[in-house]
Amino acid sequence: MDAVVMAGGKGERMGRVEKPMAMLEGKPLLAYVLKALLGSCSMGRVYVAVSPNVPLTVDYIRNCPSGKVSLVMTPGSGYIEDMAYAARALGLDEPFLVVSADLPLITPDIIDRVVSEYAKCGKEALSVRTEAGGAAMPAGINVVHGAHMDRAQEEYALALGDPALAVNVNYRKDLTVCEQLLKAVRR
Repeated sequence: MDAVVMAGGKGERMGRVEKPMAMLEGKPLLAYVLKALLGSCSMGRVYVAVSPNVPLTVDYIRNCPSGKVSLVMTPGSGYIEDMAYAARALGLDEPFLVVSADLPLITPDIIDRVVSEYAKCGKEALSVRTEAGGAAMPAGINVVHGAHMDRAQEEYALALGDPALAVNVNYRKDLTVCEQLLKAVRR
């Protein structure tokens, strides 16, 4: 299965910082997501959807040493709009994984589980949910069918209790939370 990493937002909640390039322990957030995708047994090509909002991210991907990572430029119209644009531009007419670039704690095992669950669910799409504050919240990981981007897709909601999925970076303070969790994992 191919993957599209959504990395073209304006980073408004981060103070106009390019979120994919925000540094966590000396590496950009995007590096963690790419490492997980490239370490997954389930992944084919990995595309990073960028926009004119993220010139540093564009440069980073252009210099990415992996031959499995490619860039797709989108207009920067919004998450859903840019995801659909990327699918059309890439000719993705099969199911593909969509991951936000702000999930530095994602792992290859999580990705492989999502892809495996999608294969079993019998629906066109899958959204991953995680527990946060007692409610099931979107985790920023989905599988969508590229041939049906023009309409709502029948969706399976996969609830995963992995604490790594409850942390996405929207604010600078979230980087501190990620650092603490990474240190705890290493102990």
